[in-house]
Amino acid sequence: MRKNSQVKEKLLDKSLLFAFTFSILFLFQNCSQDNPAEKSEESTLKETPVVEKLILMGYSKDRIKEYDKFYLVEGDLMFSKDIKDYNSKIDATSRHASTNNLVAQNKVTFMSVYMDSSIPTSGVDNWRDALNYAVGDLNNISGSKVHFNIISSGPADIVIKSDNNTLNDNVLAMAGFPSNNNPFNLIQINLDFWSDITVSEAGKRYNLVHELGHCIGLRHTNWDDPNRYEGVGSYGANYIPNTPTQDPNSVMNGGTALNTWNGFSQYDLTAIRYLYPTDPVIVQQVTISGPTYIAGGTNLFNWTYTGSLPNADLDSIMWWYYKSNNGGQGAYVIAWGATGNFMTVADTYYSDTGNQTSNFNIYITIRDTNGNLYKSPTYSIMKKGKFKLEGAL
Repeated sequence: MRKNSQVKEKLLDKSLLFAFTFSILFLFQNCSQDNPAEKSEESTLKETPVVEKLILMGYSKDRIKEYDKFYLVEGDLMFSKDIKDYNSKIDATSRHASTNNLVAQNKVTFMSVYMDSSIPTSGVDNWRDALNYAVGDLNNISGSKVHFNIISSGPADIVIKSDNNTLNDNVLAMAGFPSNNNPFNLIQINLDFWSDITVSEAGKRYNLVHELGHCIGLRHTNWDDPNRYEGVGSYGANYIPNTPTQDPNSVMNGGTALNTWNGFSQYDLTAIRYLYPTDPVIVQQVTISGPTYIAGGTNLFNWTYTGSLPNADLDSIMWWYYKSNNGGQGAYVIAWGATGNFMTVADTYYSDTGNQTSNFNIYITIRDTNGNLYKSPTYSIMKKGKFKLEGAL
C-alpha cells in the first residue's frame, strides 16, 4: 500500500535527526541510500578547499552538491565541509576488494537464480525484467567465467525475495558473501524502499548487479572510505591488483541505491576477471625463463617474460605457482608484470613429504590488447631444503 507524502516527509525528517554530519555508516553487505532532505544553500557551487579536495579525489564538479552541513557527491556520498577533517583522511585507500571466501571456480560457471513469488509479477514492484538484464550484464563480461542461470522454480543457488518489511526504510536491497565455496543464497528487496518511491528499471538493474556482485564475494569498492567505517570485519577485504585507490564509477560502491545502470567501470571488469578468469589458452608464444634449481638458503631470484605473443599487454601479466604434488590445486599469484621477483622462505607445509627438497611449478597468465587470456607452459623449480615461494613486490 502506498504511503502518503506527509508520512514520507516525517520519516525523512526523522532520519535526518539521526543522520551523521559528515560520515556514512553502513553495514557493508547492506546497500542503502541516504536522504539529503536539507535545502541547498546556493544553487551554484562555491569554490572551497573541500571542493578542490573532492575534485582531486576524482569526483566531477557537476556531481558535487552543497547542503547546509555537508557536501553530497554522486548522489549518495556525504562529505564534511570542514577541511580539517581531510588532512589525515583524504588519502584513503578505498579500492576494489574481495572477501576471504569466494565461489569455487567450477561452481561460478553455473549459479542458478530464482525470483520468488513474493516479488510481484507485474507493476512497479516487478523486478524480473531487471534481473534478466542484470544477469546478462554479468554473464557477458569477456574474460570471466561468471555465469548465472535464471530458473523458473526453486530450489536455487540464489533466491531473490521480498524483505517482508524487515529492512530499514532507506535500505533497498541486501545480500551477503560466499561461504563453503558457494554464492550467498539470498537477496532481499525492500518493496517499500524510501517510503515507497518508485524505483526505475535502470535502478533495479543497477542494484541487482550490485547484490549479485556481493553474492560472489565483491566488497564495496569504497569499503575503507573513512567516511563509511565498514572495516575489514570477519569477511576480509582483499585488495584486487591493478585497481585504483578511488573508483567513483564502480557499480560496487556502497550507498548507491538510487543510482541507475550505466555499465561497469573499467576496474569493475578488472576485479571480476581477476577473481574468476576464464580458463586460458596455453600457447607457446607465452614463455618465461628463470632458474630451475636453487641451492639452499633464503634468496631472491627472478623469472622473466620472454614470450612473443602478438599485442601482448605486459601490465596484465600474473605470476602463479603451486606445489608440484598437488596437481595444480591452490595455485596463487605471487607477482605481476613482465618480471616476477620471488623469495624462498623456509617452510615445512609446502615441501614434499619425506625428502629434503621443495618442488614447485610456475606459470604466467597474460592478456592481449583485445582482452583474450593466455597461459604459458608450466615450468618446474626445485629448491634444496624445505621451502615455499613468496612474492617480493
